[in-house]
Amino acid sequence: MPEKAQPLHPAKLGALVVGMAYLAIGLVGFLDTGFTGWVVDTDEAILGFDLNGFHNVVHLGVGALLLAAAFAPEPAITQGVLIGGGLVYVLAAVLGFTGNLGQLLSIDGATAPDNFLHLISGLAAIALGLLDGDLSQKRVRIRPP
Repeated sequence: MPEKAQPLHPAKLGALVVGMAYLAIGLVGFLDTGFTGWVVDTDEAILGFDLNGFHNVVHLGVGALLLAAAFAPEPAITQGVLIGGGLVYVLAAVLGFTGNLGQLLSIDGATAPDNFLHLISGLAAIALGLLDGDLSQKRVRIRPP
């Protein structure tokens, strides 16, 4: 008899999906920027979001961290990574809104779309990491085909 599918905690599912998306964004970013101009403010962008080589490396790192967290043995580890990562993204948004990420991440100005994306992403990650109550009632079941 086939083994029953293990329930997947919502934080683990979120970390898995978002981690894969960040890895893809990092790889596609290198197709656009190449491997030069690591920490310069470039005109390179994907869908209106600014990039440079360092920004691409950050996306790859965030994606790898989220994938590792998705496969952590305990949901609490994944939740901690989501909360910590969310706080870093909120900090990135604040630094972006104050104009302090221009050179390093190639984010152009306080009203750059990246700043709003960082704020929304950070708050969403924190919210997912803070799910409380009996999480056994909030699990998503993934069944193999």
